[in-house]
Amino acid sequence: MAIAMIGATGSIHVSPTHADDPIDAAPRRAARASSPERTTAPAARPPRALRALDPRAHRAVDGTLVSDLADGSTAILTLDPGLQGEMEGLFERYEVPWGALVAIEPSTGRVLAYVSHSSAEADAEDLVLAPSAPAASVFKVITGAALIDAGVGPTTRVCYHGGGSRLLREHLEDDPRRDTLCATLEDAMGGSINAVFAKLSDRHLEPATMERYASAFGFGEALPFDVPTTPSPIDVPEDRLERARAAAGFWHSRLSPLHGALIAATIANDGAMPRARIVESLIDGEGHVAYEQRPAVHRQVIGRLSARALNRMMQRTVSHGTARRAFHDERGNAFLPGIRVAGKTGTLSAERPYRGYTWFVGFAPADRPQIAVAALVVNRPEWRIKASFVAREALRHWLVTRPRQQRAARAAE
Repeated sequence: MAIAMIGATGSIHVSPTHADDPIDAAPRRAARASSPERTTAPAARPPRALRALDPRAHRAVDGTLVSDLADGSTAILTLDPGLQGEMEGLFERYEVPWGALVAIEPSTGRVLAYVSHSSAEADAEDLVLAPSAPAASVFKVITGAALIDAGVGPTTRVCYHGGGSRLLREHLEDDPRRDTLCATLEDAMGGSINAVFAKLSDRHLEPATMERYASAFGFGEALPFDVPTTPSPIDVPEDRLERARAAAGFWHSRLSPLHGALIAATIANDGAMPRARIVESLIDGEGHVAYEQRPAVHRQVIGRLSARALNRMMQRTVSHGTARRAFHDERGNAFLPGIRVAGKTGTLSAERPYRGYTWFVGFAPADRPQIAVAALVVNRPEWRIKASFVAREALRHWLVTRPRQQRAARAAE
């Protein structure tokens, strides 16, 4: 079977399922351009009864979380009770105004945690599915993928000035007198350096290329899930400066936490986006299994080599970049010792009323991913935690605390 992926020219091509062609082979694939296939493995259509499922509502039965449906059937959920409970408790303890956490097993699409929380709004919508927050610098992952496939390597070096809080037209031009700072594309991913992404995207990416990559990563599409989803909107401006701003994550795109987790899972999964699933099976009112779900790939988004380059670049975020302080204590000791984490932060604020949006999307261990997460925290002017802290605690529970608890349980038997 062939799978759809994006080549260096920005058009969508059909390539072998192993998707590990060298990046410079992309031009040779251009002659085989085709429309993307939506799935690369058969996925059963979810029963209509699941449309009424509220993933936030569940109860525990013998160590498994289940949801009761209106037709008398019971949905057996994929959620891990320990991780789910830990993250629900964290949002409550810190009284997060609006926040969400999604954790996914990259290889299967199995949702391990699904938390939507608001201490500010009693009847808040399901924030996991709502593309209401700006994608912010999370969009740099999509821009980075497009740049890599356009031949811009992680070690490509750019000198720049300014661009920290806003991008101006002058930031797109080289100025030897003022460009006193220099960084590689990898440094720019880790440090979320807007001016570097703006310059490189302005020089290497056409509007149509940005649109194709955004589409391949799921923007503008109601992504398949067990309940209806809303597309994350994207606007790629024709104006040169606004397009550079969009590439760097200055507005022009919005993202749901479920979609953010799938972007992280795509990079973790060597470029293949899994089909997210929160229902393992459906038991009818008479106790019979009416529906079972198997892992499926939604589509191959980018090639394996490109995904692994992004993986290495995203590790820089945690080791040296914008998330280092969240993942290390004051002495520099890692909260996840011996575990490499790949991620991307995002931060934007809106005024009247003030809303501070913070994101972290990522996965771990970076060399053999077991879990991908997306955390969103929306704060008022006074705040207690940000998304990178939430994501760290989710990863730490799954990769450090949970194995320790399992070993203790086995020792006690």
